[in-house]
Amino acid sequence: MQPRLERLQPMLGNPLFESILWGHEYDLSRLNTDLRQRIESGQFKRLVFYGMGCSSVVSDIVKGFFLNEKIPLHVQVINDYDLDWFVDRNVMKDPTTLAIIVCYSGWSVEPCLFFETMREMTGKKNLIVLSGGGKIAHLCEEHNTSIILYKLRHADREYPLYHVQQFFSIFLDLFHKLKLTPSSYHKELQDSVNFLKTEFNEATLKKAQAIAERLKNSRIALLSTADWYVTLLKQTTMFFNEIAMVPTHRNLLHEFSHTEVAAYSNPSEKQAIITFLDSNADQYTKDKVKTLEGLFGSKDIPQNKNIEFINIDLN
Repeated sequence: MQPRLERLQPMLGNPLFESILWGHEYDLSRLNTDLRQRIESGQFKRLVFYGMGCSSVVSDIVKGFFLNEKIPLHVQVINDYDLDWFVDRNVMKDPTTLAIIVCYSGWSVEPCLFFETMREMTGKKNLIVLSGGGKIAHLCEEHNTSIILYKLRHADREYPLYHVQQFFSIFLDLFHKLKLTPSSYHKELQDSVNFLKTEFNEATLKKAQAIAERLKNSRIALLSTADWYVTLLKQTTMFFNEIAMVPTHRNLLHEFSHTEVAAYSNPSEKQAIITFLDSNADQYTKDKVKTLEGLFGSKDIPQNKNIEFINIDLN
């Protein structure tokens, strides 16, 4: 982890927060004019994103955002090129479906395979690639397919996870330009940056460090309700796995209580359960977190000697 932090040091802190405002760093010049006109006319009622890693993270965040803002577009995210198990091919062929392949590096194999699937199935008619270049950009050029190019000022192809918040702001700016959303949400993004700069002070960092000490040498499960599961936990899981190299997975809070909870009965290796509890959660959810804390939160119970239970309140 330390070499990663040293390498990424210039991006940590305020620059990371400020990148939320860099939503203009992309190039629209290779978006097909006819396709752009059809998007702006309101032809498309469904967006299907394909992405791996951080590209799927930002796609999930967009999905959650559209649902939260009640934007009248159905958003679906696919994480594998074998699309038949995720969406009906007739849906992909529907003239009201717009497919967007997100591949920052441009060199990942799976998005290129998905590109070929879409090209064989529908041609380039309702397909956009969003990328920083690479092989998939060459495929777009070869087959005259629309591509929107990232133009990031601090581009890092090895750790694009640090660009997720900028990717999201690029989507907001792009969707506004294409008349899919009523606003670019610049004011809300600025408010977010101001909040983050204020909130991430020494006191907050000390709280995080104290939690980190408790989590040391643990396998971690991150749990939340659906809203935070979609918008937060995939990115958080990737940070733990890819940057800190700590084995971490996520699950829905209620699903966990039906499918995983038995594995925490007197484990031989150290485990950690982290719940994220929204202040707007219903009473059943709040009671569920209390039940889990009652089961796993006390070290007075011998079976919990290798379990850390942590709840983080969100409001």
